[in-house]
Amino acid sequence: MTNQAQQLVLDFGILTVAQQERVDSFIKTSQKQVQDCINNVNILEKLLIEGGFVKGIDFENTIKAKTVTTERDFGYREDSFKADVTYEAIDGDIRILSKVYDSRENKIVTRKSYVSRSHDKIECSGITPQYRAYKPASLFVKLIENNEKAQRDYNSANREKLVIKYTVEKYKTLFPKATVTVGKDYNRYRNDYNEFPIVFVTFESGSWVSFRLGYENDKEYTHKKFDAVEAKLSAIELLNVFNNQ
Repeated sequence: MTNQAQQLVLDFGILTVAQQERVDSFIKTSQKQVQDCINNVNILEKLLIEGGFVKGIDFENTIKAKTVTTERDFGYREDSFKADVTYEAIDGDIRILSKVYDSRENKIVTRKSYVSRSHDKIECSGITPQYRAYKPASLFVKLIENNEKAQRDYNSANREKLVIKYTVEKYKTLFPKATVTVGKDYNRYRNDYNEFPIVFVTFESGSWVSFRLGYENDKEYTHKKFDAVEAKLSAIELLNVFNNQ
């Protein structure tokens, strides 16, 4: 292209034949990508429904084509240029709707998880323990199990809250001069740990007992304890205490 032609492009935004071909190719490619995406999502939706999923309850499909008009960069280095272009793009997505217990809000909430298709199988790591594809019906079973777990977690957390409240009031009544608080402790298992609530009963002397809770009221048991008086004894004094027991 001559210098004069280049200047016309700069001055009036006129595209060269090669540039227009590049823009037209982008528009055509975008249309194909949108159509391929919609076709794939339609197949995915069909598989989900065949597997037992109900649209609007177990999954949502908000995929649609939209028209975008904007300025885009084309080409590379010395061949780069900008052009206003109108093309089709995808808006929305398809997600599986599952239930999860939110401990901060103390309620069951809906989680939207990414889902993809591999031939006649579907993958959704948000509701499965492994990153693998399942037959639609098998994946639906995983969704049901996931939702049931959310309900169990909710029930367990609220049962625990009631037991904690009861236990705190119990020891406040039994020992009005003591301070009764709630804390947490944990058991470590290799690279993981299990956290659980405990109730502390602390006395004016500094001695305390912590209780681990049972599944029902009055089923708590001693978890740890500290005797502030005993801690101040010398070795001989402590041995004499043991000897006189």
